[in-house]
Amino acid sequence: MTEKTTSPDELGAASCSLPLVIAYGGGINSTAMLCGFRERGIVPSLILFADTKGEHPRTYQHLADISALCKVWWGLEIETVKKLYQGQHEGLEEESLRKRILPSLAYGYKACSVKHKVEPQTRRTKQWMAENGVLNVRRAIGYHSGEGHRAIGMNADDLKKGRTAYNWYPLIEWQWRQAECLEAIKRHGLTAPGKSSCFFCPIMKRHEILDLRKNNPDLFARAIAIESNLDIKGPKKGLAMGIPWTEIVAADDNQAKLFDWIDDHAAMPTPCGCYDG
Repeated sequence: MTEKTTSPDELGAASCSLPLVIAYGGGINSTAMLCGFRERGIVPSLILFADTKGEHPRTYQHLADISALCKVWWGLEIETVKKLYQGQHEGLEEESLRKRILPSLAYGYKACSVKHKVEPQTRRTKQWMAENGVLNVRRAIGYHSGEGHRAIGMNADDLKKGRTAYNWYPLIEWQWRQAECLEAIKRHGLTAPGKSSCFFCPIMKRHEILDLRKNNPDLFARAIAIESNLDIKGPKKGLAMGIPWTEIVAADDNQAKLFDWIDDHAAMPTPCGCYDG
Protein backbone atom coordinates (compact mmCIF):
# COMPACT_ATOMS: atom_id res chain seq x y z
CA MET A 1 0.00 0.00 0.00
CA THR A 2 1.49 3.31 -1.01
CA GLU A 3 1.18 6.10 1.50
CA LYS A 4 1.15 9.85 1.78
CA THR A 5 1.64 12.03 4.81
CA THR A 6 -0.97 14.74 4.89
CA SER A 7 -3.58 16.52 6.93
CA PRO A 8 -7.33 16.84 6.41
CA ASP A 9 -6.85 20.45 5.26
CA GLU A 10 -4.44 19.36 2.55
CA LEU A 11 -6.76 16.60 1.42
CA GLY A 12 -9.78 18.87 1.37
CA ALA A 13 -13.24 18.48 2.83
CA ALA A 14 -13.81 15.21 1.02
CA SER A 15 -10.99 13.59 2.96
CA CYS A 16 -12.92 13.80 6.19
CA SER A 17 -15.33 11.24 4.79
CA LEU A 18 -12.56 8.72 4.13
CA PRO A 19 -12.67 5.68 6.42
CA LEU A 20 -10.33 6.15 9.37
CA VAL A 21 -7.93 3.35 10.30
CA ILE A 22 -6.15 3.77 13.64
CA ALA A 23 -2.74 2.32 14.38
CA TYR A 24 -3.08 1.70 18.11
CA GLY A 25 0.14 1.04 20.01
CA GLY A 26 -1.14 0.59 23.55
CA GLY A 27 0.75 3.55 25.02
CA ILE A 28 -0.01 7.08 26.17
CA ASN A 29 -0.02 8.70 22.74
CA SER A 30 -2.40 6.40 20.95
CA THR A 31 -4.70 6.15 23.98
CA ALA A 32 -4.89 9.95 24.10
CA MET A 33 -5.56 9.97 20.36
CA LEU A 34 -8.62 7.77 20.90
CA CYS A 35 -9.80 10.16 23.61
CA GLY A 36 -9.34 13.08 21.23
CA PHE A 37 -11.41 11.36 18.56
CA ARG A 38 -14.14 10.70 21.09
CA GLU A 39 -14.17 14.37 22.12
CA ARG A 40 -14.33 15.53 18.51
CA GLY A 41 -17.00 13.09 17.39
CA ILE A 42 -14.61 11.32 15.01
CA VAL A 43 -15.62 7.71 14.46
CA PRO A 44 -12.99 5.18 13.32
CA SER A 45 -13.71 2.38 10.90
CA LEU A 46 -10.93 0.07 11.99
CA ILE A 47 -8.57 0.05 15.00
CA LEU A 48 -5.50 -2.16 14.75
CA PHE A 49 -2.98 -3.32 17.33
CA ALA A 50 0.08 -5.15 15.98
CA ASP A 51 1.17 -7.80 18.47
CA THR A 52 4.90 -8.50 18.61
CA LYS A 53 4.20 -11.08 21.37
CA GLY A 54 6.81 -9.19 23.35
CA GLU A 55 4.84 -6.45 25.07
CA HIS A 56 4.77 -6.10 28.83
CA PRO A 57 1.80 -7.80 30.56
CA ARG A 58 0.50 -4.37 31.59
CA THR A 59 0.19 -3.41 27.91
CA TYR A 60 -1.92 -6.45 27.10
CA GLN A 61 -4.20 -5.71 30.05
CA HIS A 62 -4.49 -2.07 28.98
CA LEU A 63 -5.27 -3.20 25.44
CA ALA A 64 -8.14 -5.35 26.69
CA ASP A 65 -9.53 -2.50 28.79
CA ILE A 66 -9.35 0.07 25.98
CA SER A 67 -10.79 -2.38 23.46
CA ALA A 68 -13.82 -2.80 25.72
CA LEU A 69 -14.11 0.98 25.97
CA CYS A 70 -13.97 1.37 22.19
CA LYS A 71 -16.81 -1.13 21.98
CA VAL A 72 -18.88 1.19 24.18
CA TRP A 73 -17.82 4.36 22.36
CA TRP A 74 -18.09 3.20 18.76
CA GLY A 75 -19.34 -0.39 18.73
CA LEU A 76 -15.87 -1.33 17.51
CA GLU A 77 -13.25 -3.37 19.32
CA ILE A 78 -9.51 -3.17 18.72
CA GLU A 79 -8.40 -5.85 16.29
CA THR A 80 -5.05 -7.58 16.82
CA VAL A 81 -2.87 -8.25 13.78
CA LYS A 82 0.24 -10.42 13.66
CA LYS A 83 3.39 -11.12 11.71
CA LEU A 84 3.19 -14.58 10.17
CA TYR A 85 5.84 -17.19 9.51
CA GLN A 86 4.81 -20.35 7.69
CA GLY A 87 1.21 -19.43 8.37
CA GLN A 88 1.64 -19.07 12.14
CA HIS A 89 1.98 -16.04 14.41
CA GLU A 90 5.68 -15.52 15.05
CA GLY A 91 6.64 -12.89 17.59
CA LEU A 92 9.87 -10.92 17.54
CA GLU A 93 11.26 -13.03 20.38
CA GLU A 94 10.56 -16.23 18.46
CA GLU A 95 12.05 -14.84 15.27
CA SER A 96 15.20 -13.76 17.11
CA LEU A 97 15.60 -17.21 18.64
CA ARG A 98 14.93 -18.98 15.34
CA LYS A 99 17.49 -16.88 13.47
CA ARG A 100 19.91 -16.65 16.40
CA ILE A 101 20.07 -12.89 16.09
CA LEU A 102 19.11 -9.82 18.09
CA PRO A 103 16.18 -7.56 17.20
CA SER A 104 17.28 -5.42 14.27
CA LEU A 105 17.31 -2.24 16.35
CA ALA A 106 20.37 -3.60 18.16
CA TYR A 107 22.16 -3.37 14.82
CA GLY A 108 20.89 0.14 14.12
CA TYR A 109 18.01 -0.86 11.84
CA LYS A 110 14.23 -0.72 12.21
CA ALA A 111 13.24 -3.90 10.40
CA CYS A 112 11.63 -5.32 13.53
CA SER A 113 9.00 -2.55 13.65
CA VAL A 114 8.44 -2.80 9.90
CA LYS A 115 7.93 -6.57 9.94
CA HIS A 116 6.04 -6.89 13.20
CA LYS A 117 4.09 -3.62 13.26
CA VAL A 118 3.80 -1.85 9.91
CA GLU A 119 3.43 -4.81 7.55
CA PRO A 120 0.72 -6.68 9.53
CA GLN A 121 -1.32 -3.49 9.84
CA THR A 122 -0.89 -2.69 6.16
CA ARG A 123 -1.90 -6.22 5.16
CA ARG A 124 -5.06 -6.12 7.29
CA THR A 125 -5.95 -2.61 6.08
CA LYS A 126 -5.72 -3.70 2.45
CA GLN A 127 -7.86 -6.74 3.24
CA TRP A 128 -10.46 -4.58 4.99
CA MET A 129 -10.51 -2.16 2.06
CA ALA A 130 -11.12 -5.00 -0.39
CA GLU A 131 -13.87 -6.44 1.80
CA ASN A 132 -15.63 -3.10 2.00
CA GLY A 133 -14.99 -1.79 -1.50
CA VAL A 134 -12.89 1.09 -0.16
CA LEU A 135 -10.30 2.78 -2.39
CA ASN A 136 -8.69 5.24 0.06
CA VAL A 137 -8.31 5.52 3.82
CA ARG A 138 -6.77 7.84 6.38
CA ARG A 139 -4.44 6.10 8.79
CA ALA A 140 -4.03 7.81 12.17
CA ILE A 141 -0.70 7.36 13.93
CA GLY A 142 -0.14 8.60 17.48
CA TYR A 143 3.06 10.62 17.37
CA HIS A 144 2.66 13.66 19.64
CA SER A 145 3.68 17.18 18.62
CA GLY A 146 7.09 16.85 20.25
CA GLU A 147 7.83 13.88 17.99
CA GLY A 148 7.33 15.47 14.60
CA HIS A 149 10.70 14.11 13.51
CA ARG A 150 9.30 10.58 13.73
CA ALA A 151 6.86 11.32 10.91
CA ILE A 152 9.61 12.52 8.58
CA GLY A 153 10.73 10.02 6.00
CA MET A 154 7.99 7.49 6.68
CA ASN A 155 6.57 7.76 3.18
CA ALA A 156 9.15 7.03 0.52
CA ASP A 157 6.35 6.47 -2.01
CA ASP A 158 4.92 9.92 -1.44
CA LEU A 159 5.19 11.00 -5.07
CA LYS A 160 4.04 7.75 -6.63
CA LYS A 161 0.67 7.46 -8.28
CA GLY A 162 -2.02 5.16 -7.00
CA ARG A 163 -1.48 5.82 -3.32
CA THR A 164 -4.38 4.58 -1.21
CA ALA A 165 -3.44 5.31 2.43
CA TYR A 166 -2.90 8.82 3.75
CA ASN A 167 -0.96 8.91 7.01
CA TRP A 168 -2.40 11.42 9.46
CA TYR A 169 -0.83 12.53 12.75
CA PRO A 170 -3.72 14.03 14.78
CA LEU A 171 -1.71 14.75 17.92
CA ILE A 172 0.75 16.82 15.90
CA GLU A 173 -2.14 18.64 14.25
CA TRP A 174 -3.77 19.28 17.63
CA GLN A 175 -0.39 20.35 19.05
CA TRP A 176 -0.67 17.84 21.86
CA ARG A 177 2.55 16.96 23.61
CA GLN A 178 2.73 14.30 26.30
CA ALA A 179 1.28 16.65 28.93
CA GLU A 180 -1.82 17.24 26.83
CA CYS A 181 -2.06 13.53 26.12
CA LEU A 182 -2.02 12.73 29.84
CA GLU A 183 -4.65 15.39 30.47
CA ALA A 184 -6.93 13.89 27.82
CA ILE A 185 -6.57 10.42 29.33
CA LYS A 186 -7.39 11.85 32.76
CA ARG A 187 -10.46 13.68 31.42
CA HIS A 188 -11.94 10.34 30.45
CA GLY A 189 -11.26 8.80 33.84
CA LEU A 190 -8.62 6.45 32.50
CA THR A 191 -5.32 5.40 34.01
CA ALA A 192 -2.30 6.30 31.93
CA PRO A 193 -0.69 3.16 30.53
CA GLY A 194 2.94 2.31 31.03
CA LYS A 195 5.48 2.57 28.26
CA SER A 196 4.59 0.44 25.29
CA SER A 197 7.60 -1.50 23.99
CA CYS A 198 8.99 -4.99 23.77
CA PHE A 199 10.35 -6.11 27.12
CA PHE A 200 13.68 -6.87 25.41
CA CYS A 201 13.90 -3.67 23.33
CA PRO A 202 17.53 -2.73 22.56
CA ILE A 203 16.95 0.93 23.47
CA MET A 204 15.74 0.22 26.98
CA LYS A 205 17.52 2.32 29.57
CA ARG A 206 19.65 0.85 32.34
CA HIS A 207 17.06 1.51 35.04
CA GLU A 208 14.39 -0.20 32.89
CA ILE A 209 16.59 -3.28 32.52
CA LEU A 210 17.22 -3.41 36.25
CA ASP A 211 13.54 -2.87 36.98
CA LEU A 212 12.64 -5.73 34.65
CA ARG A 213 15.03 -8.07 36.46
CA LYS A 214 13.57 -7.08 39.81
CA ASN A 215 9.86 -7.05 39.01
CA ASN A 216 9.57 -9.41 36.03
CA PRO A 217 12.37 -11.97 36.41
CA ASP A 218 10.65 -14.35 34.00
CA LEU A 219 10.71 -11.74 31.23
CA PHE A 220 14.29 -10.82 32.09
CA ALA A 221 15.29 -14.47 31.77
CA ARG A 222 13.65 -14.64 28.33
CA ALA A 223 15.61 -11.57 27.22
CA ILE A 224 18.85 -13.14 28.43
CA ALA A 225 17.93 -16.27 26.48
CA ILE A 226 17.88 -14.22 23.28
CA GLU A 227 21.43 -13.06 24.01
CA SER A 228 22.59 -16.55 24.99
CA ASN A 229 21.20 -18.00 21.77
CA LEU A 230 23.15 -15.64 19.51
CA ASP A 231 25.22 -16.95 16.64
CA ILE A 232 28.74 -16.26 17.94
CA LYS A 233 29.72 -14.96 14.50
CA GLY A 234 27.29 -12.08 14.86
CA PRO A 235 28.61 -8.51 15.13
CA LYS A 236 26.73 -7.76 18.34
CA LYS A 237 26.99 -9.61 21.64
CA GLY A 238 24.19 -8.04 23.66
CA LEU A 239 20.82 -6.36 23.52
CA ALA A 240 22.03 -2.99 24.83
CA MET A 241 23.46 -1.89 21.49
CA GLY A 242 26.16 -4.52 21.75
CA ILE A 243 26.55 -4.73 25.52
CA PRO A 244 25.04 -7.85 27.14
CA TRP A 245 22.38 -7.25 29.74
CA THR A 246 24.26 -9.68 31.97
CA GLU A 247 27.18 -7.24 32.11
CA ILE A 248 24.87 -4.33 32.89
CA VAL A 249 23.23 -6.05 35.86
CA ALA A 250 26.60 -7.39 37.06
CA ALA A 251 27.99 -3.86 37.03
CA ASP A 252 25.02 -2.65 39.03
CA ASP A 253 25.39 -5.49 41.50
CA ASN A 254 29.02 -4.49 41.95
CA GLN A 255 28.06 -0.83 42.23
CA ALA A 256 30.29 -0.13 39.27
CA LYS A 257 28.41 2.48 37.27
CA LEU A 258 30.18 1.82 34.02
CA PHE A 259 27.17 2.03 31.79
CA ASP A 260 25.49 5.33 32.62
CA TRP A 261 25.53 6.22 28.94
CA ILE A 262 22.57 3.88 28.49
CA ASP A 263 20.41 6.48 30.24
CA ASP A 264 21.61 9.23 27.92
CA HIS A 265 19.31 9.78 24.94
CA ALA A 266 22.22 11.32 23.07
CA ALA A 267 23.87 7.90 23.04
CA MET A 268 20.76 6.12 21.80
CA PRO A 269 19.47 5.67 18.25
CA THR A 270 16.22 7.25 17.14
CA PRO A 271 13.02 5.65 18.45
CA CYS A 272 12.19 2.28 16.98
CA GLY A 273 9.46 3.70 14.76
CA CYS A 274 6.75 1.35 15.94
CA TYR A 275 3.20 2.45 15.23
CA ASP A 276 2.86 3.20 18.87
CA GLY A 277 2.30 5.91 21.36
